[in-house]
Amino acid sequence: MNFSDISVGTKIQITVNNGGDMQAKFVSRVMKTGDRSVLVIPFMHKGVRVNFDGENVRVHLLAPDAQGSNWTFKNCHITTVRKDGLVYHKITTTMLVGIENRRGEKRTYVWQPAVFNVEGIVDQIFTTLKDVSPSGFAFVMEPRKRVALQIGMNVSCTLNEKNGNVIHMRGKIIRKEKSDQYILYGCRSADQNPEILDYLKRLAGQRDENDNEQYMQK
Repeated sequence: MNFSDISVGTKIQITVNNGGDMQAKFVSRVMKTGDRSVLVIPFMHKGVRVNFDGENVRVHLLAPDAQGSNWTFKNCHITTVRKDGLVYHKITTTMLVGIENRRGEKRTYVWQPAVFNVEGIVDQIFTTLKDVSPSGFAFVMEPRKRVALQIGMNVSCTLNEKNGNVIHMRGKIIRKEKSDQYILYGCRSADQNPEILDYLKRLAGQRDENDNEQYMQK
């Protein structure tokens, strides 16, 4: 999917990190488009418009195409602009072609500590679950852990929810990607797990979308 294919009305999601452990997720809706930029309803936190300035801030944008598949555009830049009397966040990118979500499902950002057991690895691994979808999950690990995980390995994950529920998921590593701070592993599950579907429904009910009626086209 090309960045220019993102259309007005598209619900987009961004994840933000500072190159370390700070992570945040925001959602919004596209109101105006261009070849290398989109204007979206401003991202808010507790009623305050978010400022994305700072050292080592990295912003990744997730957007669906017309068929519902999700695409990621990495290292975007966000500024505040005013147009036609309204304030927007302007998202620009140098990445004109996105990376397709290989799991084929919408990913829900989690970023929670979890326990992982990996085929062929004796010790449990305590690291961070990044996101979950009906067809899989992804986790990140600091390179200093020096654990040799490879594509094709089977992984099981145990996640403790704040309400005391314990979520179990299984998958096979299909993606390995190294960044400045982490190694990301994407896992695909063989079958959809009703336990995961219920978990995702609970997460969906907790989302705080920042849509604002004054920006919506009549």
